[in-house]
Amino acid sequence: MISISNTKKGITLIESVVSIAILSVAITGPMALAAHSIKASGAARNELIATHLAEEGLEIVRNMRDNKSAEDGSDRKNENGNNWMVDIFSKCSAYLGCAVDATAHASVDVWNHEMTAGAIIPCQSDCSQQSVVYLNPGTGLYRQSMASLGAPWVRTQFRRTILLEGVDDLLAPKREVRVTSTVTFPGYGGTSRTISVSQSIFNWFPYLHF
Repeated sequence: MISISNTKKGITLIESVVSIAILSVAITGPMALAAHSIKASGAARNELIATHLAEEGLEIVRNMRDNKSAEDGSDRKNENGNNWMVDIFSKCSAYLGCAVDATAHASVDVWNHEMTAGAIIPCQSDCSQQSVVYLNPGTGLYRQSMASLGAPWVRTQFRRTILLEGVDDLLAPKREVRVTSTVTFPGYGGTSRTISVSQSIFNWFPYLHF
């Protein structure tokens, strides 16, 4: 009788489990890295948008100052120069702040607080919860409103608050106002992020002996 010895071995259950585990780690690592990269990219994009929105807030207030200073025949540049920030300063206190709408000047020739209704929107309580920023996806234009806006405007996750503080005089500044524009938004991992920029604007026609 001839005896045949079979030396072939199969794969054990333990070897199968180890192989699957190694394969899972090899696949999961790149997938997790890709997911992290996508989230980080979105966070960086939001950071960039928030920075531009904060800068825009400063530009809006400065533009209003410019237009008021250029009003021919107005009392903004004569007498004692006290009115250079009239109504702008009073509507946007350093305590509650305000929202500013970049689209409010679209139907008028000059952009200021008198001709442009809704350009400055005073906050009645915590401005960070009221100063919602809306986006028109078709034009890429952002605007603010305390009331809910319908199509084509879409509510975003950004909030922008403007604060004005008198430098030479806290309540009635004659020469200098400090403008602070703050944008809050959800950052990476859901944590709240804040970007704040400040700039001083000056009265172009102050009384020289103030």
